[in-house]
Amino acid sequence: MEVKEGYKQTDVGVIPEDWVVKKLGECLFKNPEYGINAPAVPLFGALPTYIRITDISDDGLFIKNDNVSVNHPQSELYFLEKGDLVFARTGASVGKTYLYNQEDGKLVFAGFLIRIRPRQKILDSKYLKFFTQTSLYWNWVGVNSMRSGQPGINGHEYSQLPIPFPPTKAEQTAIAAALSDADALIQSMEKLIAKKRSIKQGAMQELLKPKKGWVVKKLGEIADINMGQSPSSSNYNASGVGLPLVQGNADIDDRKTIIRNYTSQITKRCNNGDIIMSVRAPVGEIALSTFDACIGRGVCAISYPNAFLYHYLIFIESQWAKYSTGSTFDSVNSDTIWALEINTPPPPEQTRIAAILSDMDAEIAALETKLAKYKQIKEGMMQELLTGRIRLI
Repeated sequence: MEVKEGYKQTDVGVIPEDWVVKKLGECLFKNPEYGINAPAVPLFGALPTYIRITDISDDGLFIKNDNVSVNHPQSELYFLEKGDLVFARTGASVGKTYLYNQEDGKLVFAGFLIRIRPRQKILDSKYLKFFTQTSLYWNWVGVNSMRSGQPGINGHEYSQLPIPFPPTKAEQTAIAAALSDADALIQSMEKLIAKKRSIKQGAMQELLKPKKGWVVKKLGEIADINMGQSPSSSNYNASGVGLPLVQGNADIDDRKTIIRNYTSQITKRCNNGDIIMSVRAPVGEIALSTFDACIGRGVCAISYPNAFLYHYLIFIESQWAKYSTGSTFDSVNSDTIWALEINTPPPPEQTRIAAILSDMDAEIAALETKLAKYKQIKEGMMQELLTGRIRLI
């Protein structure tokens, strides 16, 4: 492929002629360092917080749930400092990174993490963080982590990571600042969505709480229930012959059915708009069918004249654990589903409740669409800025 004037071909692809490629190890204060090999203990205020691979989100943030501490006389040697990054070195999470944020408190990094301390005059830590989110980086991880056992990359190998550099530190900083602004927009949208979800949860608690005039009825008395039956796998296909097959939770995403396979043998079917409920572990999870489909034995389809029942079944979703039976995996049978007690208001009130909750769902879905667009824009920005296709200076 011909390289455009002003650009050159390198180990990391095409970059501007005034950019260079350096190995990560050339830009560090010291060699990569392995974390402390010490057991976790319950979180305690007088002890430092332990950061492990499992405490880092896919977005490279510190997860502040179910945290633990570490109690070791050498813990102070493993405190993260401003500008430090840690890289996961083994397992399915190999390559995942976290840039230390002082707002996360004092953190001691664990043994399956490797600390990288960039020399800031050469390499901006935020620039490095964003580079580790690019497809170029993850392709490198995929190639270099291959092992006979589980995947892994050691400190020396991370030192060989090739990184494209603009000619000045100022340009690095400008790139990092632009991408940080994109991150801030994404995080603010995520917080707004979390707030809207919390508001909806509160609304469900209030709207679906039994009130005067409500009547307790069994699910089978008020709705049509169709238990699934799996077709023979010999009739599965990916060419669209027959109907889409909904077997279980693998065929559901974000409470909507998705198409993975088709089947030409139609055993039991659901209609577009039916409620889909999982009858095998995890039991009771609720979704909506977004198309006519064949349903397998892992689900049942429930038909009801309005959206009230959909929201009500989501409201009681967590209660299904007590109905689960089965020695190999949890499941419920048709009798249990038929006999499920539902607190039902009069039809006009059902319609009003359903409209309120459905409007809330629509608002959250619109925000999630915006969030996905913001993330897509950031991906494009990284691709352009970190390869010099777009210059900020």
